[in-house]
Amino acid sequence: MRRGLAPASLVAAAALLACTGPTFEATELPDAPIAIVYRTVEESERVLDVLQKQDDQAKGKRPEFGTLAVELERLGEIVGPRRAEDILRQQFGRMSFYVAPARRLEPAGFASRGARPIEWSADRTRLLFSGSSSDSLQLLEWHAATGEVRQRTRGPRDHTDGCYGPGGALAYVEVARGPTSRIIVERPGEAARPVTSGPADGQPTWSGAAGRLVYTAFDPRQGELLRWIDPETGEGGALTRGRSPVFTPDGQWIVYSAPTPAGWKLWRMRPDGSAKRSFGASAFHENDPAVSPNGRFVVFAGTKQERSATSRLFVRPLDGSPDRQLEMSGSALLPVW
Repeated sequence: MRRGLAPASLVAAAALLACTGPTFEATELPDAPIAIVYRTVEESERVLDVLQKQDDQAKGKRPEFGTLAVELERLGEIVGPRRAEDILRQQFGRMSFYVAPARRLEPAGFASRGARPIEWSADRTRLLFSGSSSDSLQLLEWHAATGEVRQRTRGPRDHTDGCYGPGGALAYVEVARGPTSRIIVERPGEAARPVTSGPADGQPTWSGAAGRLVYTAFDPRQGELLRWIDPETGEGGALTRGRSPVFTPDGQWIVYSAPTPAGWKLWRMRPDGSAKRSFGASAFHENDPAVSPNGRFVVFAGTKQERSATSRLFVRPLDGSPDRQLEMSGSALLPVW
């Protein structure tokens, strides 16, 4: 029976990858825009000040449950705004598009400050994003051909995250008092209905090919867990520890960020939870993966510390070969490709 590499061999293999340069050029990347939240250097410094003040105030205090899955700066942990300061933080930075082959950054003029991208439609004609509506956060949709923006969710409660589903369905996160968050599914011609009960469910991703809706749930003992559910039957279960799941375009793999002794790193697995393995290596916390439209690459946000005001974008081939950093002067987070 073939055995896995010994720990020393794993370290050596990771070091070898880290010393090897990228095997691809930026010009080889798809020209489909990557939607991001972009912050200038000055804006990052302002966010750093806010984070530092919160850390100073929190010293000696037991963390509240509501703070564990919400802060924008804790990349990949977004479930919804749970405290007033979280809403304040979302005012730093602006939604933008980055075209990797041309190294071009373009502001998304249709989105207000504080908006964040969530998901492109499969045909890339629509972009789902979150933004302010009256006194709540709702999901909106930008139509690339016409420039029109349509509101997809409404109500007094915040709807902070979501994803497109098969047959025109939409899944979205609804945040109630407590705070608690659950996932709602809305299909054309049908009333919206909850498919999870919370208390902290978010980051849904849905594959028609795999027939599963996968999401992040918070467990007080284990932290973030990836779970799945079939919205039709209600059947579901746990997959693994991790956060920020995203399907490859063919539905054959789920890419996610997993906790390891070296920090948060990219892993992948089959939709049923089998064939789990890490791929690639870097010296950063690897968060918010997004798969390219052709399924060959993964873009992710890398930070030196888990909680950081500065974030850089890296692209890694799905086969785990070395990364390439995307060139821009400020910070980029929450990529959607």
